[in-house]
Amino acid sequence: MTIQQLQQAVDSVGVAKAVVFLKREHVAESSSATSINLQLAADGRMKRILPALNSDAIGALEQHFVAPQDGSARSMVHFPYLEAVHGVVDQKGLERLANHDAIHSLHHSPAISLIQPVATEAADAPPAGPAWGISRLKAPEIWKRGYTGRNIVVAHLDSGVDSTHAALLNALDKYAAFDANGHSVPPPTPYADLDNHGTHTAATLAGRHVADAPIVGMAPDAELIDATIVGGTDTVSRALAGMDWALGQGARVMSLSVGFNGYDASFLEVIDRLRELHLLPVVAIGNGGPNSSCSPGNYASVLSVGAIDDSDYVAQMSSSPDSKGPAVGPTVCAPGFRILSAKPGGGYRLSSGTSMATPHIAGLAALLFSAKPGASIDEVQRAIVSSCSNPMKQGAERIGAGIPDGIAALEVLLDGTG
Repeated sequence: MTIQQLQQAVDSVGVAKAVVFLKREHVAESSSATSINLQLAADGRMKRILPALNSDAIGALEQHFVAPQDGSARSMVHFPYLEAVHGVVDQKGLERLANHDAIHSLHHSPAISLIQPVATEAADAPPAGPAWGISRLKAPEIWKRGYTGRNIVVAHLDSGVDSTHAALLNALDKYAAFDANGHSVPPPTPYADLDNHGTHTAATLAGRHVADAPIVGMAPDAELIDATIVGGTDTVSRALAGMDWALGQGARVMSLSVGFNGYDASFLEVIDRLRELHLLPVVAIGNGGPNSSCSPGNYASVLSVGAIDDSDYVAQMSSSPDSKGPAVGPTVCAPGFRILSAKPGGGYRLSSGTSMATPHIAGLAALLFSAKPGASIDEVQRAIVSSCSNPMKQGAERIGAGIPDGIAALEVLLDGTG
């Protein structure tokens, strides 16, 4: 249990950062309004309307957290859509929270980091036309049927985005940034990529088509929202803040290429909450190769993505856990080897990793939602999984269900057979 890890951290250094989930009856003003109102508009936009929150009850919890050393006025931050708070606790605070009527569960705060590419190459004169990963998943054929991701809000939580890049000029609908305590801060102007990572993955997800340039975006008309959650200390606070913000912005798909090594259940409730609020989490499995994986990419409740090369073989770096323990392998695999996409400052480059594969699948999900706006996240995930093939007959622990076929997934979804 992750509360034991939290206790061990407190025992070791006296204080530890904690992720605390609240009981619903203590979140809302009245017991008759404890659930978030979900409204799906005809065009596919999701509205999540919070009930009236009991600010006094939430505020009273703050006394059990330790004030931050940076002098911030607030010792904890509340994420209302996730029904969680995050902050630093000492032994006394931990004991009080563990026995508090308003607390559902306590978890330690794991060390999250960006899943970096294993290789990056220059692409000085890339040809026009679809990149190979886009074609492998048959995105151009889906576009020809009129489904391009229009009106579908897709959340990209990463290192930021170069908003001046030609492929992303009209793609960013909203963006946000957060400090180490999870508080919203003004993003840079123009919006920037803090780790030379997010521009590549964002353009793969929803890059616009630029004349005489490579076509790199899976869902070229999707409404991309971006939260910078790496590029500083305490990525957990930033990640929780980014997820909560994405829920409030109406996102239906989330592309996430961060994690913590091995299996750690501390984010299971976070993922469950995302799914409960109809946000499909698409997460990289990791780049450690066989017998390794990252959480939350190795949770059974995410749509986890491994990487293939252009010969349909699972890339050597693509993670897959051993058969012992609760960690699972990828749900599917997608193009993740020498993927052409945007680079900060303009132009294009080739990168390899499961971070490159993940936005391919998130983009495919956005295309499917645009084809059937009323679809549930389970229907879209089942359509993607059921469309998969395993042409090289590789083990399921490495390739999952296989490599999706975008047209087959579309037909499954529209036929209602998923």
